[in-house]
Formats: sequence, structure tokens, C-alpha cells
Amino acid sequence: TAGVIAINLRDNDELVSAQLVSGEDDIMLVSRKGQSLRFTADDDALRPMGRATSGVTGMKFRDDDELLAAKVVTDDSYVFIVTEGGFAKRTRVDDYRVQGRGGLGIKVAKLAEERGDLVGALVVQEEDEVLVVMGGGKVVRSAVAGVPAKGRDTMGVIFAKPDKTDRIIAVARNSERSVAVEEGLIEDPSEGSPDVDVIDTVSPQEDPAEFTADEVRLSTEETAEPDAESPEHGGSE
Repeated sequence: TAGVIAINLRDNDELVSAQLVSGEDDIMLVSRKGQSLRFTADDDALRPMGRATSGVTGMKFRDDDELLAAKVVTDDSYVFIVTEGGFAKRTRVDDYRVQGRGGLGIKVAKLAEERGDLVGALVVQEEDEVLVVMGGGKVVRSAVAGVPAKGRDTMGVIFAKPDKTDRIIAVARNSERSVAVEEGLIEDPSEGSPDVDVIDTVSPQEDPAEFTADEVRLSTEETAEPDAESPEHGGSE
């Protein structure tokens, strides 16, 4: 069947994510330009509505920014982000304070133009594995633990290196690698594939010629932009 309506979309809007949540869960919203907003999905902030409604404002954006991902926060987890240019950062969710929905949020990363926008934002556990998909068809697979956990005010480390004419287009969490291989959801890297190249990335420490473990920190000479505070309940409904 064609299914049923889950939400009435407004003009120039599209569905980015669908999650199962309870009133005790926290939701993490992340934008392509590196802003983030964490709020609790209780009845005060996100009251239950019927299917054929448009919902409420979760996050506001500057200029040409837009929502990239919406994830449910879990205990002892990390926010894992990847840029178009292959830089990644892992930060404890505790570094992101709970705010009211409807604001601009706070920075999840300071993005340099040459590194591109964010292409993926996940909530992961340290034992998880991540798949990075490139436009040319290559899939890079690596453990989350290979990226050191750092604070929000860092720019991350090189995680995957696209070719000069390529770029990263998507990032996915793959915590069940063996099951995925057995069921044919991904190719076994030992068998190879003519269409999709699945490889294991080395950790940043293993191959300094290709990857560097040196953390790229914000220069102390740079003036960091202050975080844009969210109103306690500033969203329009």
C-alpha cells in the first residue's frame, strides 16, 4: 500500500529523520553548517500531535544552513561528525547541554571552508563502527574508537581521504558488521567488489603519511564566535 501520512510538510521542506522516542528522551539536532541543539522530548517541548499536522519548530538556522540529522541521545554515547573533506570528530554527549527547542543551538564544530560542510552526524557508542560513503562509490569502514574523543571546540582529525575529484556524501553507523556481511547488506572486504570498494581505514596513528593523529585545534589567535544561545521555549508552533 501507499502508507499513511506521517506529517504535513510545508513548502520547501522535506523529511530528514524519523525516530521512536519517549518523553524522557533527549533529541540531538545537527545542521550542515555545524550547529547543534539538544532538547528533551517531553510534553512541554514536544507535545503529542496527530499524524496530519505540521509539527513545531525544532531548530532555527542562519543563511543557507539546514538540518542534517536528528538522533536520540543514549547514555555514555558520543556525537560523531564527518565533513565532506573527510575530517571527523567524536565528542561526549555530556558536552552538549540541554536547551529549549526552537533556537539556533551551539557549535558542534568550527568548519573551515576547504573541509566542506558536515555530511554526517551520528550518536554512537565507543565500540561502534562507521561506514563512510564517497561519491565515486568507495565505502570506507572504520571503528569509532579510532577517532580520539575531544571537546566541542576542536576541529577534528583526518578520518578518510577522498580523491581530489571525489567527496564524502554520507555516513552511517554499522554496529552489526558481522550480521551485515552475512546477510549481504555490505560486501565482505576480503572478497572485493567491482562496483563498491569496501576497505578498512587505518587509525590516524597508524599511517602518518596518509592520516594524522595530530588534533587540529582552534588557533588561540582566532577569535571564536560565541555560541548562539537558544531560548528556553522560543520556538514557533
